[in-house]
This record gives sequence, structure tokens and C-alpha cells, in this order.
Amino acid sequence: MRIAFLGMGGPLSLGALGAVTAEHTVAAVIQPLSRGAGAGHARRLLARLARTLKVGPPAPFEALRKMYRFPVWQARSGSDPDIADRLRALRPDLICIAGYPWIVPTEILAEAPLGAINVHAALLPRHRGSLPLFWIYYRDDRRTGVTVHRAVAKADAGDILGQVSFPLERGFPIDRLNRLNGECGAGLLSAVLRDLAAGRATGRPQDEALATPAPRIRPGSAMIDFDAWDVERAWHFMAGLFPRFREPLLTEEGTPLQYGGVRGFLRESHRRPPGTVLRGSGGYDLYCHGGRVRLAAGA
Repeated sequence: MRIAFLGMGGPLSLGALGAVTAEHTVAAVIQPLSRGAGAGHARRLLARLARTLKVGPPAPFEALRKMYRFPVWQARSGSDPDIADRLRALRPDLICIAGYPWIVPTEILAEAPLGAINVHAALLPRHRGSLPLFWIYYRDDRRTGVTVHRAVAKADAGDILGQVSFPLERGFPIDRLNRLNGECGAGLLSAVLRDLAAGRATGRPQDEALATPAPRIRPGSAMIDFDAWDVERAWHFMAGLFPRFREPLLTEEGTPLQYGGVRGFLRESHRRPPGTVLRGSGGYDLYCHGGRVRLAAGA
């Protein structure tokens, strides 16, 4: 199949694009343009200079682009009319989306005879939206995984074509989960693409009663419910998401705490109000129901 690919270049996107190139032809890759035309132009110039001097990391899809020689286009938004026109002229068999930041409108999804599919880093219908990994930790999920589904105008709501699940270890680092999703997603996508090419792909509708949202959160938002969460749950949430997310905490002096790591937790009885932070051995202690989370001092 000739496939147009939409993604940003993280582990999920890279794994998915690798699966596409293994057995199919990449007609084009569409990436989001950096916000701010001037800033984006400056960053592209710096990136080009870095590649010329052979310093810094390569562009996300650069190695695959050089190997398979596909064009890379920059989209200004999910409904960029220029991208719609280019896809219309390109006439791909299928559109594949993985790690793309925008909802793709129906008129773009309709440009391929086989439609469009999306690779999502959660077990849909749970955690529909742009931040599934954060909400997997926040909702204390014990299993997670990757879903490939039909892309529709509503975020992550199309029929499920394939799904793989696995247990989520307590305190499992989010960056490792991101890489694991990329590996599992690549294998799952390969199987779905074979079914689509053979005309035997079947989808099952999502149960709307089980759907949960996964929206973005404002930087600095307080998320832990200290009145309800047990110490182990607080540790799992903080350890898993560090350093991508730091819970805003205050020291005993009332100043913001910039902790440098989550060292573990201890179960013990205490009478301190949940959410209290005190200086401890080599860092700080965050008191919760049933014990305390041990935090490393910040740099």
C-alpha cells in the first residue's frame, strides 16, 4: 500500500513509521510545524546547521527519510488546507496517524480509499485525548497498552482494529513506557496493515460508557488528592511521571519544593496532615495516608 503518515517523531511515531516502511511505501510524512513562524524558521535553520556540522541529534525521521526517500511536509494545523490539497493530489491508499497533536478533519481523512487509522498509546476507550500516559498514572491503571483504530473526526473514538495490553509495573518510568509503547505499537500496526491490505480487517465499536478523557493539563497543576490517596499510590504516580511531571509541593517554610527525584516510600503510622513536606535524610519526606514518600533534594 501507499501510505501517508502523520506523526511527530517520538517513540510511538518512530515505531509506527518503521512498521510502515517495512512492508509498504511511504507516500509522504506530515509533521506539525513549530509554533510561531519566525521561531520555527530559526529552529529549522539551527537544525540544518547542526546537521551540516554533524552535531546534535538528527531530525526524528531523518534516518528513515534517507533510506526510503519520502517527502516530509510541515502542517500549520490539523486542518491545514495546503496539506489537504497535497494529499488530494497524492492519492494515498491509506492515511496512518501516530503521535500527531491535532484531530484530523473528515475532509483530509477521506482522501484515502482505505480511510485512516491511528495508533494510540492507551487501551481505548480509556484515555481518549492528547495526554494518555499522564492519565494512565493518574487513574492508577494496573494494565495499559496500545490500540490501533479507525480515525474519525472525534478524538480516538473510531472502531478498534487491534489492541495489545500488558501489566504496568508500579513506579514504572514514563520514558520506558513510552519506548515500550513504540515497540508494541509497531508490531500491532504491522499486523493491522497486513489485514487492511488483504481486505480482512474488521473493527469493533468502542463502548462509549467506558470512555474516559485524557486532556492536557496546565503546567504547575496540583493533581494528587492527598485526602484520598494512599502513600503507595502517591509514590507510583510521582515516581512514574518524574521528571516529566512534578507535583507542586510546599516546604515547611511555605516555599515551593523543587525535588530532584522520587526515592521510594515507607509505610508507617503518623499524625501529620497528608501533603505535609518535612526535611528528611538526604532530601524530603512527603507525608500521605499510611506513610511517607521519600524525595531527593533538587539540584
